[in-house]
Amino acid sequence: IYVPIILGLIARFSGYFPVEYGPAIRQFCLKISIPLMIFTSMASMDASSLSQVLPLMLSLPVYMGILWLIALLVSKLPMLKNRRIEAILVIILGNIGYFGWAVTKMGLGEAGLTRSIMFAVLFWPVTILYSFLSKAVVDRSEGGIRSALHILKIAIPILAAFILGLVIAIIGWQVPESIFEPLSAFGRMTVPLILFGVGLSVSFKAHWGELALLLPLRLALGFGAAWLTTRMIGNLDDISRTAIMMVSVMPVGANSLIMGDILGLDEEFIAGAVTLSALLALVTIPLTLILLV
Repeated sequence: IYVPIILGLIARFSGYFPVEYGPAIRQFCLKISIPLMIFTSMASMDASSLSQVLPLMLSLPVYMGILWLIALLVSKLPMLKNRRIEAILVIILGNIGYFGWAVTKMGLGEAGLTRSIMFAVLFWPVTILYSFLSKAVVDRSEGGIRSALHILKIAIPILAAFILGLVIAIIGWQVPESIFEPLSAFGRMTVPLILFGVGLSVSFKAHWGELALLLPLRLALGFGAAWLTTRMIGNLDDISRTAIMMVSVMPVGANSLIMGDILGLDEEFIAGAVTLSALLALVTIPLTLILLV
């Protein structure tokens, strides 16, 4: 996980690969490699995984809904009162789709990766929903809500790739290898590219006081919300439950920067949270693998 991040850091601080190229990498991943990774993973999944599609898809809205309600209360703490929406996004938007995919594949194999992808398939629609609910509830502003259609365009190809891959898996059709393998190669670019982009966007200008409280707290809240979700959704198998618990302690997602930009939030605060939580994950990810695998 950390090799591509370190490469991104080296490329940035050496000047070899300017930080301005980071958005282009994110756009390529969002619009090309992520949909292809989702499609190829779904199309090639085994029959035993099909029964988990609906429970896992339902789990993410429940999980993020629990976190969002708690985050609304946490954001009222005096030290966070000037950055309530930023704090909410930091709590609810974990890196379940990039770090999460890498960690679940490492700990649970291809079955874990497939379930992690199923869990995250509604991530963008749910992210948009709770981000703009946060904006509306906290400051009653409608400015950010009008920008939702722009981000919704990102969710469309991801959902289309999921549905197409699922249909192929259900009917049992084998995609010709000459087509499937090149598409898979693009999909396999996703995790290393996005982790390289994390290294490229690292910021050490953090609000240390607020984040020293917020980041450990979000880990505990995320793990608790995941545990509660696995108890509320009754049809999850052991691999699915473990995958949800694993991704709940992933670091703050880079998508929080995208949503923060759309909503006009404090970019430095969110970038600091992304950076410090990635460093904290050096400890939490190995512990998670030891405890859950």
